[in-house]
Amino acid sequence: MGKTTKMFLILGALLVLLMGGRALFYAANPQDDKTLIQKALAESIKASKEGRPGGVMDKLSVNIKYNNENVGSADRDIARYIRSSKPDIELENTIPVVTGDEATIVSPVNLKVALLGQSVSRRLNEVTLVFRKEADRDFLVFPTTRWKLAEVRVPEASVAGLIQ
Repeated sequence: MGKTTKMFLILGALLVLLMGGRALFYAANPQDDKTLIQKALAESIKASKEGRPGGVMDKLSVNIKYNNENVGSADRDIARYIRSSKPDIELENTIPVVTGDEATIVSPVNLKVALLGQSVSRRLNEVTLVFRKEADRDFLVFPTTRWKLAEVRVPEASVAGLIQ
């Protein structure tokens, strides 16, 4: 057996041990759903503010809806918007109400965004965020489930105020 083969075997064994260790750790110390949702929400808000669409896109459902309209096919547009506008979103309430595989957060949202070259700040009342558990993968291989943002509902009056 050559040196290269031994090195690959050792690296492969270490990789398997690391993945197995991580899986055992999470199985022994599961986080509750509310914590997982709040963590995902905080990570995506931070990524959005920094203009990192990848940190937001992996938290969105592939079938995401905005005011009952499917926008899942607009991934590129969403990513481009996050990159260029760096929206700063602040929810006043981040505590989800979990019912089975669905969770809802209803909260006023303070939004700061670059719109047509100007900084715009608005308060959107009663924004509803709906999260659902969806199938996903760890390390592109291991099946798992994650909380993903599946639906956003914003009162039409709040949206109209942004454009004016």
